[in-house]
Amino acid sequence: MSVQTRVMADGRWTTRTLDIHQILARNRQEKSVMQNLATGPIPPTLGLLTKTLVGSPIITAIIPARVRHRSKNDVIFVYKDAVVIKEVLGGERIEDDPFTNISLDNIDIKKDFGSSILAAKIMGLPRKPKVPRFPGRFWDGDYKPQSPLETKPEPFQDNEIPPQILVLSLASRILVFLFAYYDLHDAVHFVSSTWPLPAQILPDEELGVHIAIDPHSRAMAVGAKGNRVTFYALKSRERLRNEVQGPDGMNAAKFMPVQEEKHTEVDGSILKMDFLHPSKGDENHVILLLVVSKGPKTRLVRIEWDCRSSLDEIDQKPGQVLSHPERLPLLLIPLTYGTAFALVCEDQIVVYKNLLTGIATGQSCALEHYEPPEEPGSSNGLPTWTQWARPMRPVDRRKPNMDNIYLCRGDGVVRYIDIREDSDPMICSSYNAGILNANVGNAFATLDLGEESNDLLVAAGELGDGGIWYFKPREPLHLVGTIRNWTPLGDLATVQGVPLPRNLTRNNIVTTTDTGRIFACSGRGPRNGAIVEIRVGTEAVKLGPTIDIEELVEKGIDKIWALPDQSNIGIYLMISHPTATELILLPSANDQDPQLSSNIEELDLEVKTIAAGSTAEGSIIQVTPTSINAIAQEHGILPYTSNLNNATITAACFLTIPMRTTVLLTVVQKDDGFYLHHGHFGCQNGQIAFAELGEPILLRSEASVVSVHWVNDRIIAFVGTLAGTVQSYTAKPGSSFVPYFEYSFEDDFAVCDSLAMITTTNEISDVEMNVLLVCGLRDGTIQTLLFNGNDFGESMCYLKTEYGLADLRTDATLSLCEKIEIGTTSVQVMTDATRNSRVIFECERKLYTLEYFQHPSSTNPAIINKIWLTDPSTLASRQYPLDCFTQGSSQVPQGYSKFGAGSLFYLSGSNLLLADLNSSPGLEMVPQRLALTGTPTRMIYSDRLNKLIVLYVNITPKTFSPAGSRRHVSQPRTSKPALAFVALDIGGLRPVLGGIDNNLNVLEAIHVKAGERFLGITEWFPRDGNTHYHILVINTVIKPAASEESAGRLLMFGTGTKEDGQVFADPKKLIDHDAPVWCVAPYGDSSLVYACGDKLVLQTLNMARGRFDPEITATLHCPATYISVDEEFIHVSTRGSGHHIFRIDDGTLVSVCADASGQSEIHHLTLSEKSMVVTSDVEGRVAGLWQPPEPQLSRTAPLIFEARLPSWIRRFCKLARPVWQRKFPHLESQAIVGSSEDGGLYQMTVLSEPAWRLLAFVQNMAMREARICPYPHPSIQEKHIEPSTAKKQNMHIDGDVLTRLLERGGASLVEEMLRKEPSRDFSQSDYATAEDRGQRFEELVKDFFQGQVDDSIETTLELIRSLLLPAI
Repeated sequence: MSVQTRVMADGRWTTRTLDIHQILARNRQEKSVMQNLATGPIPPTLGLLTKTLVGSPIITAIIPARVRHRSKNDVIFVYKDAVVIKEVLGGERIEDDPFTNISLDNIDIKKDFGSSILAAKIMGLPRKPKVPRFPGRFWDGDYKPQSPLETKPEPFQDNEIPPQILVLSLASRILVFLFAYYDLHDAVHFVSSTWPLPAQILPDEELGVHIAIDPHSRAMAVGAKGNRVTFYALKSRERLRNEVQGPDGMNAAKFMPVQEEKHTEVDGSILKMDFLHPSKGDENHVILLLVVSKGPKTRLVRIEWDCRSSLDEIDQKPGQVLSHPERLPLLLIPLTYGTAFALVCEDQIVVYKNLLTGIATGQSCALEHYEPPEEPGSSNGLPTWTQWARPMRPVDRRKPNMDNIYLCRGDGVVRYIDIREDSDPMICSSYNAGILNANVGNAFATLDLGEESNDLLVAAGELGDGGIWYFKPREPLHLVGTIRNWTPLGDLATVQGVPLPRNLTRNNIVTTTDTGRIFACSGRGPRNGAIVEIRVGTEAVKLGPTIDIEELVEKGIDKIWALPDQSNIGIYLMISHPTATELILLPSANDQDPQLSSNIEELDLEVKTIAAGSTAEGSIIQVTPTSINAIAQEHGILPYTSNLNNATITAACFLTIPMRTTVLLTVVQKDDGFYLHHGHFGCQNGQIAFAELGEPILLRSEASVVSVHWVNDRIIAFVGTLAGTVQSYTAKPGSSFVPYFEYSFEDDFAVCDSLAMITTTNEISDVEMNVLLVCGLRDGTIQTLLFNGNDFGESMCYLKTEYGLADLRTDATLSLCEKIEIGTTSVQVMTDATRNSRVIFECERKLYTLEYFQHPSSTNPAIINKIWLTDPSTLASRQYPLDCFTQGSSQVPQGYSKFGAGSLFYLSGSNLLLADLNSSPGLEMVPQRLALTGTPTRMIYSDRLNKLIVLYVNITPKTFSPAGSRRHVSQPRTSKPALAFVALDIGGLRPVLGGIDNNLNVLEAIHVKAGERFLGITEWFPRDGNTHYHILVINTVIKPAASEESAGRLLMFGTGTKEDGQVFADPKKLIDHDAPVWCVAPYGDSSLVYACGDKLVLQTLNMARGRFDPEITATLHCPATYISVDEEFIHVSTRGSGHHIFRIDDGTLVSVCADASGQSEIHHLTLSEKSMVVTSDVEGRVAGLWQPPEPQLSRTAPLIFEARLPSWIRRFCKLARPVWQRKFPHLESQAIVGSSEDGGLYQMTVLSEPAWRLLAFVQNMAMREARICPYPHPSIQEKHIEPSTAKKQNMHIDGDVLTRLLERGGASLVEEMLRKEPSRDFSQSDYATAEDRGQRFEELVKDFFQGQVDDSIETTLELIRSLLLPAI
């Protein structure tokens, strides 16, 4: 409903049509303003934009399932709020080991559920082992796979449902049924349907925490923590296939597996539940077994149903009582024969059978701790069994009535158990299968490797990394892959702008990093405790050992090229020096040394090389300043050599056209100028031949770079000149060049030093392509130039696959797409050999990737990621400063994966490294770890020492004794606080003072008391005149015995650095307190403020008397968790009374204001420029509190905004944005980053009121769009599109929703949402007409940009894209 009203606009009264909800929202805001006027100053209206930088790495379940196609060997990784499909790949047969190079390849991720995932299961056909058994090749028309991991490809039909379907239960009370398929362009698409769960009755029942599915997928049950169970009848596979089958392919709208549902309850709380296998001859019998606890008793309750009848016929049977040792089972395992099942308890496994014939009979087998705990000092109790898995067995290897089960313990111990129905005892064997070097929870499974294979175990770590292990009987487990986990994340330390050491800089030019670095405390215990550097970007995994080429580096290195070796021994690396050239053969085998090829007479190795390349036949071509040389690698073909007289080659490049020829372009300097020469190589009469085509072209200026490309059967050359231009020429194969067009850079000194061409997919059509020329300039910038006038026809499909280039019309021109400031040195760009939509570039000795994910334009910035080099052999691999790099081309033989296409050759000083660059798009976490011998608790970065200072708990392992109780060890664990100083290298971490436990000389001097634990560390710089002292202050808690009151201390050390770089620390003062000292912060010149017990204490060091003045105290009522000082104000986060702000007034601590919520806060970050503070609490709430300029009578800090995140924020920090993001006017130079304990990273931006209103309007529309939010919360229908400040939760903008808006339609989708007529479903929460909605959008755009804009939609998306740019 809308009405006409008079409003003031631009100083004039005008008549406008307003929606009734818009008027009500304004009235509520005016009412709030009037109330604030009556009580004091008006708080600002601000919003908070949050974006997930990196999701939590915690994997809750690993499920092998073919959810794409029956020929795809998939495995599902279920995270807290996302699902990742991976595929088992690899498997070359080498001697007796048929499975080497096994890996899990990322296929796709789905993370738009909008809620956390409670449980996950698989429905569909039973899993079967892969076939065939033996590796082979295509032969005589019959297919034989190349490895046991590969099966015969089967034709995929659009209407085909895969063998398995994933079932998820969400915390938003929704069931999701999910599978995936490939479209005609090999893109993965998800198909899903939803079914609502019953409304929640009790606050903590969590309906959906249990899911069970019948072995034949006829029924499904969903249970709660309490007594509620929902029973579902599922449609048959044939019926489901018929419903989704349509004349034009799959009709995803009709996909719904549920046929009927029935709600029931049991008498007690559900501990475990699962369906049992029916007995032979009783296939229609569906049996749901529940382990139900009530009071001190636990019962086996079963619900039975004949699948031929309706669910009204389900029958609940009262169960038998379990014995006391079995009343809290850890695992319920349905066995595959009869109705037998097994219960895994703490110390035994019990196998039951004959459940339907009366009282089930059970046989038990002790699960003795034959293997002692892997981390005996990390807990007072023994580890428990956490998950089970059933390996795949072919029919001819499966014994009748036998089950094979893997049991995994929390500390990584794995047992293999054989259970047989007709044997006595039923548990035939139980033995130790090995030890996984990981702490394992529920995420444990076995993967299918084929009928003749052994087993592949996969487990995700809970407190550290997980992995993939290959298991052969009677042999140790072999680790074949790592699954990263950097949780739990604790304290953070940021390092802003770390300078490179001068001895590691080129030409002694001191540079600084573009952004700061973030370090975190991670993991627990002696096995997983570590310092982690949080790094986000693109990973390059180091292959093989580092090669030392010190003798070659002494001559200096200009450039390197990777050239194929046709003998398949390895690869040639040509290295150009200022005065000579070296040719090195790098063998594929790691145990072979590089071979220097210095006796090749056909190549001129006495001078530097301008360019090098290879032909399709493998001939090596070298261009020097005075010659062109080519040598064949086949016997009997004569080489080619051409020497220039009175001329010098200054630039050259190659282009190998598949199935045709190799083109060579050279820029030759003669007396009268610079000329562009063009020719091609061939083979005539057993000799390599080179023929020039056409007359040389006189260039207008000296060339700085030349590049050549193959586009739609045409050759296009680009020449960058010192005059700041890019000249283009084109030619048909075999003909001479003609001028094409010219582009001039606008900036002075904008000289192009390198060129690369990439393609991007249009955001609307996967077929339409954009072509960009990426120019690396001498002034440290990148300019991307877009081809205009492109004709994208059907040939693009072929060009995209084969060359990655689009069709260009003859009237094409270049226009500036984006100018990106990178650094201060020349930028070297290269098209990525593995992905033609991505560029690799180097600047300031660092390596990056650049790509566009949507239509490139000035409003859609490129995504730039830093390349992080990692070494699988060490977790703390350092980043080498780059001197030069190259990539293996597509001509590199594929026989050896080590030198495959795209292999990255990385030269740093005398170190030559080979790496495999990850080709997956987007950001990924690439953490770096430095292991500790305990659990890190607190960490700071000392700018004075240029080191990290880490507090951690060093746990002393206790001797395992199986005697007595099996749940508790008689000897208590011992632990002591420890201190470590960690130096920062170039992207590396290393301990100082000779080891990570270098703190003994410090801690022995202060006599750490029994039960003392370090809680925090702070740097303090008290001043005496012009002299500053450097003091480390450690606050502690002392718990000597359970019956005694806790105490605490302040420990103060003077620190410094010796000439050899070692750190010394001398105890200066130890202050005892009768209560724990929770946290401390420096205040003013010579004061400390700290929380002791439930008091806030301020003490000032009197330099003249050499002691502290009397304490100044204030009452907090509860312990503090964090203290910070912002000018004169003291901010305190407390454990139960929210946030407090104090200041000193007349020698006393005075409360300025406090948070009225009374939440248990964890951390806070002050934003003094906005007079506010951002806080986090244990409920996952991020709140913005305003600090009034003057104290108010209420002493309350007004709440500005509130956001609810999936996990609670453990620490906030500010991080400088990269230099290339600082051009956007609406971005601040620093971004707020929050880390959660579960490993998630969130970026936060405080929004002005006009920005919040505009983004909230777009978000509210997007949350109604199924393509953006396919699983909306039911409350979304109650929220009007018009932004409202009535609730502070409304001030939160979810950047993940806006990210999906950009990825799944962008401008066209926004336009569609604005023009779509209101739906009846949202009649009370939308505008009366689409015209009213569009008019309101235009008003909000005008309010933010303070005037009219040319394109409201595109301008708004430009704002959104810039605000969502990741700061790390």
